[in-house]
Amino acid sequence: MVGHVSDRPFRGGPMARTLATSAVIAGTALAVALVPATSANAGGGGGHPDRKVQQAADRLVADGAPGVIVMTRRSGRVAHVTSGVSDKATGAPMDHRLLFRIASVTKTFTSTVVLQLAAEGRLSLDDTVEKWLPGVVDANGNDGSRITVRQLLAQTSGLNEYVRDPRITGDPGRVWQPAELVAIALEKPPVHDPGKGWNYANTNYTLAGMIIEKVTGRPVGTEFQRRLFTPLRLRHTSYPGGSTAFPGPYVHGYYHDYGDVSTLVNPSSGGTAGALISTVDDVAKFHRALFTGRLLPAAQMREMRTVRPVNDDGVIEDYGLGVARIKFSCGYGWGHDGGFPGYRTWTYTSADGRRQAIITYNASDLENGAKFRGDLTRTAEAAFCG
Repeated sequence: MVGHVSDRPFRGGPMARTLATSAVIAGTALAVALVPATSANAGGGGGHPDRKVQQAADRLVADGAPGVIVMTRRSGRVAHVTSGVSDKATGAPMDHRLLFRIASVTKTFTSTVVLQLAAEGRLSLDDTVEKWLPGVVDANGNDGSRITVRQLLAQTSGLNEYVRDPRITGDPGRVWQPAELVAIALEKPPVHDPGKGWNYANTNYTLAGMIIEKVTGRPVGTEFQRRLFTPLRLRHTSYPGGSTAFPGPYVHGYYHDYGDVSTLVNPSSGGTAGALISTVDDVAKFHRALFTGRLLPAAQMREMRTVRPVNDDGVIEDYGLGVARIKFSCGYGWGHDGGFPGYRTWTYTSADGRRQAIITYNASDLENGAKFRGDLTRTAEAAFCG
């Protein structure tokens, strides 16, 4: 199955939710114009895209997505399927080389860096938040001395979400500091005691990013670059900080009646929970390296892959440390999903790296419709299993 849809910021995909920030201007009816399906195939590394995947992508465009990109890997064969447009104003076709906001797929990058630091003995997953960020989580019953780093990554801290706060959704262009976002979440008491439940909150990964900076003494963007982007040659992946600009040609994202919101929402409201910019090939390269053991020692991979079944908005899934496990007819796919205003991304990689599917499209909340959601599930199955 594809996963599920939710309304949470910086997330979307097999567990999608519209970045609450995406609620930039929430409360409006979906008004994404249907764009006639056009197919522009760009084969890669091993042949032409499957006709079945192309038909599935075309259906998503017919269902309302302006444009779709699907990257697939089956053993040594890599292919790309595109459908629809990347820019409704110009009619430019979708192109798999274009940049887009990967939203909560960022969480897997953040978790990987934290686990690398654990492997280096620079922190322990059993360390408390208070140890590294004294006094930061201490309000309204929220107690950083009772929350561990592992619980942040596993979404079991009990901390509240910050993204739906009107101060964020009402001022989408503002540059936010991580501590400001955490402070908003702490205005509410915890959802549950640490380790006694599961609730998805971007707050957890904002704190994880703050811990990375405290442990290393360097900006988190620098750590992403030196630990992941440079070693893996992810030349099209970047951490934008407080800039709304893209560093190259990009997919335009559309949100409800607001049209093109590609550069409207400041990614600082996502930060280490959801700010990264990338391409389908870079995202696939990162996940393949991760799940085949190139980025983490075996002990840390076991930690990452230790999952628990969770009920997220009525959908049952297995969630680990910044990754989810999704069952397909041909086996399990590992990854994370991401949703940012105007963007949706779903990632799946088999444990041996021989199968992959990356699906992205440039509109928000389409999964709320039963037909689109069903077609999305079929697209993921066709892309991952063939």
